[in-house]
Amino acid sequence: MNNRNEEMVLVSSWDWQTRALHWVNALLVITLVLLIVGLDGMASLGVEKAVRRPVKELHAYIGHIFIVTLALRIIWGFVGNRYARFSDMIPFTREKFMALGQDIKWVFSGFRGESARVAGHDPLASLLYLALFIVLISQAITGLLLSGAEFKMFPGVLLSGGLEKEAAEALEEVHEFGLFFLYFYMAAHISGLVLHEVKQRTGLFSSMIHGKKYFPKSDVRE
Repeated sequence: MNNRNEEMVLVSSWDWQTRALHWVNALLVITLVLLIVGLDGMASLGVEKAVRRPVKELHAYIGHIFIVTLALRIIWGFVGNRYARFSDMIPFTREKFMALGQDIKWVFSGFRGESARVAGHDPLASLLYLALFIVLISQAITGLLLSGAEFKMFPGVLLSGGLEKEAAEALEEVHEFGLFFLYFYMAAHISGLVLHEVKQRTGLFSSMIHGKKYFPKSDVRE
């Protein structure tokens, strides 16, 4: 266990592209979720469908912007710096497995002791990140098809022109499931962020602003 009085130093983690895409995608997802929450609220209040339609259409337009920024983040997951890549999220090395085991032990001990300190993605949180990317890709595909079917938006309209009612309903259910996952993910992400800020003191939140984390000097290898 590291001494809390030990000198802390800054270690570079996130490149500016990763940070920029992180914040843009986060803001777009929050906006999309709030629009859907607003739509559900309007529906429960009995607001006419014609009045709700522009809000749903705005959701679709913003969704198209998100598809572009999500695609950029996926591309950057293959060509970005070592901590931006998907290989940093997947615990396939011995060091990653050891860190994942330390994280799991930390959780089941009631957050006593210390979790693994890593410059990139936390090994345990990475499993949730990978699930998030799968869900976001699913949301992008289903949203693209649904917007093409309902609003004749390009390019979804090219793929959903002959979409049957049953198929559209199935896509809506998948899209709705993704929304519930995002509720769960946002709650888990914020909780984990607060927990790490309090227990680890690595500056996890600020690292997504200036790109660096705090580490005990003895843990930093020259």
